[in-house]
Amino acid sequence: MLWVILNLENKMVENSDGLQLHYFFKDESHTIDSILRNECEKELLYLFKEIAETLELSIHLETEPTEEGGFKETWRFLGKNANQITLIISIATIVITRFPVENKELNRLQIENLKLDNEIKRQQLEKLNLDSLKEDKDLTDDKLKDSTNLVIKNYKISWRKSNLFKKLNSYPKVDFIEIQRFKNKSPVGPPRKIPKDNFQKFILNSDDLPDLELEKATIDVISPAIKSGKFMWKGFYGNEIINFEMNDSKFKTHVIKGNVHFSNTFSIKVDMNQIRKIDQNGNVKVTNTIINRVVATIENGIESEFLG
Repeated sequence: MLWVILNLENKMVENSDGLQLHYFFKDESHTIDSILRNECEKELLYLFKEIAETLELSIHLETEPTEEGGFKETWRFLGKNANQITLIISIATIVITRFPVENKELNRLQIENLKLDNEIKRQQLEKLNLDSLKEDKDLTDDKLKDSTNLVIKNYKISWRKSNLFKKLNSYPKVDFIEIQRFKNKSPVGPPRKIPKDNFQKFILNSDDLPDLELEKATIDVISPAIKSGKFMWKGFYGNEIINFEMNDSKFKTHVIKGNVHFSNTFSIKVDMNQIRKIDQNGNVKVTNTIINRVVATIENGIESEFLG
């Protein structure tokens, strides 16, 4: 559906080197709240950055002088060559204007792309072979389509877009916005209009993420809770110090009875859940780790199955 709307069917993508966000207001003024403007620009710049980093392309951005007619923000993109720049600008235009959030939540595919196998991503990028984009060759719609399909798996793209429209939706003065591509300061293709009535469609309802369920994960125990009660444990997992809840009642009973010997080489192998949220910068943060079952204990490298 997306590609029918964009009418790209096997056509070459017209080169562009700039992108403009045009704010249209409900009154006849040409001014915008300074804080809102800076916050919206921040979200867009991070969005551009995420697109480039996902594709492992390098870009540099310059801000053109602002214009009246509502209020216009224009960015000039600099990079390795015209086709790579065009690719990033075209994907940004698609993402901002034509990629609705599914079910008002980040879907599991986007979330788990955070830990998407680097090998899978490497294979996808190798298949795209974006380094082959040369000045003397046209950028095809197939290359744009495949690149966009990779980019939209990045949850931070939807997160940044949601932040942008959340800020815009709270500003009563805005009537609608338009996104326009440019080449040498001349428009490329028609502008893409988003009325304020549609802003809500792109806003995520929650910063909660699906729990991350992990089986047979190994935690190096730093500080156990050896008294009864809801005390947090501390351990070393994934190169980080974490606090966690021990919800395996059988293992807790063994600990409280003094049946477990702790040392500086003591680890546990567990099934656990990690509760996560996205912070204001779009980074995933673990807010709690819950141990559901202790599978085994490990001391001095010797693993012993825990049967309770």
